[in-house]
Amino acid sequence: MSTRQAPPASRLAQDGPSTESVLEMLRTPWSEVYTLSQDGNSYIRPQCLRDTPVAKLTENSPYWRSTWHSLDEYLAQEEEEERLKKETGERLKLDPTNKSVAAAHKLHQDNVSKHRRIRDIFGPNTRYHPNQLVAKHHLPDDGLCQKEIMYRLACKISDLRVLHEKHELAMDPFDFMRWRISKKILSFIPFPGSSARDNIRTIVYKICEDCGSNPNMKQYEDVLLRSAILRSAGYQNRIASFTTKVDKAKPKAHNSGNSHPRPRVSSGGRPRVGSSSNVAPNTSSSRPTLPPPRVDKHRPQPSAYMGINAWREQRRRESEKKEKEAEK
Repeated sequence: MSTRQAPPASRLAQDGPSTESVLEMLRTPWSEVYTLSQDGNSYIRPQCLRDTPVAKLTENSPYWRSTWHSLDEYLAQEEEEERLKKETGERLKLDPTNKSVAAAHKLHQDNVSKHRRIRDIFGPNTRYHPNQLVAKHHLPDDGLCQKEIMYRLACKISDLRVLHEKHELAMDPFDFMRWRISKKILSFIPFPGSSARDNIRTIVYKICEDCGSNPNMKQYEDVLLRSAILRSAGYQNRIASFTTKVDKAKPKAHNSGNSHPRPRVSSGGRPRVGSSSNVAPNTSSSRPTLPPPRVDKHRPQPSAYMGINAWREQRRRESEKKEKEAEK
């Protein structure tokens, strides 16, 4: 029997959990974690998913809450983002030194990339819905159908899908992610019946991160899950897209080859065809090219979603502001 060669990620994760402990976690069977109701329509276990429907959630479902943001409305905005990306790209060709146009093009380019990833995981032809990540008892009032949090989830589920295709992950990737998040939630609720709605966004953002020695953020980490994501990145030859806190703190000229800090798993480092957005703007480099222009937060930005009324736009901006605060 041949031995499967470990992916390159194992070299970077040498200070983390052992390969065997990661593989043992990945081999956990669905039946060991999940229990369905007698009619098979809802979850009983894990506790953090109790009463969540098994079938993909729709906005006509009795389970749906009217305060939740609409996944369907978000997905419908992709066509407009594609149009704006093309339009700003053509304007940039005519005026390549225009920083305002370059910033607008970068914005829509990023939005299109995120739309595609989110549609791949949560689109109409999939079985997954963000608001079924945990039971609605643990969801914020507006749910989890916001761009940044859906993109973060979609990237991690996509990475887990690679391990599933390699026959290393026994569970469905979404079920596996829900299990790890459910385990993390238990450390934040003081007694049965408590809600993690104030923590769930930060859990999603930080569960695969290397939070360094910050005790306030460290509690959100799942080192086994992070090691699994790194293992997937190794199979995909994407290790170079992962950075560490030590890398960010040290100038490149002073880096030594003697230390092997744990990699920080970040969904923002995925390569994008035809884009240089995965280049960190603060690195000390001798390259003559300038980094992509930064968006002036105080300058009015071009509208990304022209068909949505002002009230929904205001709700979306407030949600994104909350998400950014949760990432800090």
